[in-house]
Amino acid sequence: MAELLSLLAFLKIVQKKLYKKLISIALGCISVSAVYAQKQDTALVLGQPWSLQQCIAYAWQNNIQVKQAEISQKMAKNTQTGSKANLLPSVSGFADHVYNDGRTIDPFTNTFATSQVLSEDFYVSATFTVFGGFQNINTIKEDKANYKASTYDLQVSKNNIALNIASGYLQVLLDVELLAEAKNQHDVTLQQVEHTQKLVDAGGLARSNLLDVESQEANDEVNEINAQNQLDLANLALAQMLDIDSTQLLKILKPELNIPDNAVLDAPEQVYAKALTTQPDIQSAETKWESAESAKQVAAGAMYPKLQLTGSMGTGYSGSDASTSIILANETIVTNYGPLTLYDQPQESEGPVIPWSKQLSDNFNQSFGLRLNVPIFNGLQSHVAWQNAKLNAQNSFYNYQNAEMTLRKNIQQAYADALGALKRYHALQKAEVSLKESYNYTKSKFDVGMATSLDYNTAQTNLAKAESDLLQAKYNFVFKVKVLDFYEGKPLNL
Repeated sequence: MAELLSLLAFLKIVQKKLYKKLISIALGCISVSAVYAQKQDTALVLGQPWSLQQCIAYAWQNNIQVKQAEISQKMAKNTQTGSKANLLPSVSGFADHVYNDGRTIDPFTNTFATSQVLSEDFYVSATFTVFGGFQNINTIKEDKANYKASTYDLQVSKNNIALNIASGYLQVLLDVELLAEAKNQHDVTLQQVEHTQKLVDAGGLARSNLLDVESQEANDEVNEINAQNQLDLANLALAQMLDIDSTQLLKILKPELNIPDNAVLDAPEQVYAKALTTQPDIQSAETKWESAESAKQVAAGAMYPKLQLTGSMGTGYSGSDASTSIILANETIVTNYGPLTLYDQPQESEGPVIPWSKQLSDNFNQSFGLRLNVPIFNGLQSHVAWQNAKLNAQNSFYNYQNAEMTLRKNIQQAYADALGALKRYHALQKAEVSLKESYNYTKSKFDVGMATSLDYNTAQTNLAKAESDLLQAKYNFVFKVKVLDFYEGKPLNL
């Protein structure tokens, strides 16, 4: 009995431990599931609908070309900082720790030594350019203009990507609507097949009419498949522009795009006047011209004399620099007049090496001076460099003028395209209304057997084409207007 009670008590203890263990495991599973769900939610943010602005912002953050343009901008900034630092004195120093074996001249005692000699030199020098043909000043101007140009080039890269994404975005929206139209057309034809089947079964129509409608239904199915394929390709193209791996995660918002009947376009002269002050490619060409002009002055400065202020400080130590002591020695010689004692003759005796700290103090030296460098002849290298710099400045000016002319032509072309797209859209609107009335009239006649299936299919095909053309004209006009807005410096949005 006692053993049974002990067993029950042991089982209760084990049960409690297992219960606690299961609770901890369950809590751990819940926490892991929460983390996994959080990761899934974070990953599915990409699956939420994106606006055009979000697509452009994402591309700017992840596009490699933009990142490379940002690196170029940072490098230009570093170069500008370096050119400003050239106005400061240049300071350099060095230290030597040398062992000399054999017969050599000690650099500090200026005597021959045959044993191993340790010598140490410490030297600091500074040079400041008082006048250098204004090369440093003009280099600063050149690098400042290059940095501004790199900033504008970065914006050019971003603008090109934004335009491409806007085009791809609108293409997806167009293909979505074309697919919807194709599906709707297919559904209508399926209903007509069913209706025609009933009329044929009732003897109201010949079977040839049913075959014609079924043929139209098959054609509409092919059109729907083609529209779906076009949409898939448009989604793929947009995803590749954004550098997104999966097109399944890319979804875009569908804004309401309405074209007013009284839509008015800004005159190309007005757009061009704004574009001159907002387009980064024009500003980049202008600053590159300014940079080339400064580079021309830098090249001219190389032919001027250069005046520099120099200064230096140094000291050293020699292992053979020993202290000396003088010993007086009496010398007696014999003459005809008897022994004669000469004056004491001094003799030098070498002592211990002078301590390191005392030698550094004794050998300390400093110098200051002016250095004038007058270029007389260097094989015409400076002159040729100056001539090439002048030609490069002239070429940069032509690039600036060409950028302005190209911009004017692009704006004129964009205005003509937008105006043509608007006229085409209005014309197709009228055609679509007429063809819709014609289709409804033909359908009503076909339903009562007063029109052939060929007449019905023709009316239906004409209406489908008119609706497709109207959609394409609509999105084409929207994109052309966005191009004009882009030239005026307006943000790309829908």
